[in-house]
Amino acid sequence: MSVAQAKHRNARPPSAIMRDLSAALIQQMFYWGMDAAHSGGNVFQKRGFGKSASTGLKGTSCYSLPWQGGEIFLHGACVGWFPPGNDGGFLFIRPSGRCHIWKGDDLPVPGKWPRDLIAPVNPVDHVSAFAPFLSWLLDHEETIRREMGEAYRAACHRKYRSLPKSSPWLAPADGEAWLRMFLRNPAAAPAAKRFSR
Repeated sequence: MSVAQAKHRNARPPSAIMRDLSAALIQQMFYWGMDAAHSGGNVFQKRGFGKSASTGLKGTSCYSLPWQGGEIFLHGACVGWFPPGNDGGFLFIRPSGRCHIWKGDDLPVPGKWPRDLIAPVNPVDHVSAFAPFLSWLLDHEETIRREMGEAYRAACHRKYRSLPKSSPWLAPADGEAWLRMFLRNPAAAPAAKRFSR
């Protein structure tokens, strides 16, 4: 068996890789909820995000920020990055725990994700859709660490782990390292449960 064949045989299925990414995003969304409710002020608004009422889930807010020629979109039920025209953007839906390619002409409405406007994400074929969102995520986490110290995100992680129904993913520093590896080569992303820096 050639080295190339051995590497192919040992490659993780795309669905397993995307499950790890989804677990990372569920945990991150908990962290971002803490950032939005921080006692020192809403971290996202301090960083230039616009805030607006959700048109889908009443009593909730959406945050948006121009990023890499598109728009970062954050809500408690979904997050993503959407290029101009929005077609071909990246959407993560927290209630389903799944990543998607967004095919709509407009930004998604939280709580309303028509099946004909979402498609599965393949970690190899759709790098251009999710890479801007993950680069923003890593930039945000670096800013959090620089401005608030490593102890803040570690405390967020402990709080998440203490929740009765949470499924903790990697600790903050290991999680960021995994996401950087994923961005460099999604097909080679290691299983998170066996990963450490």
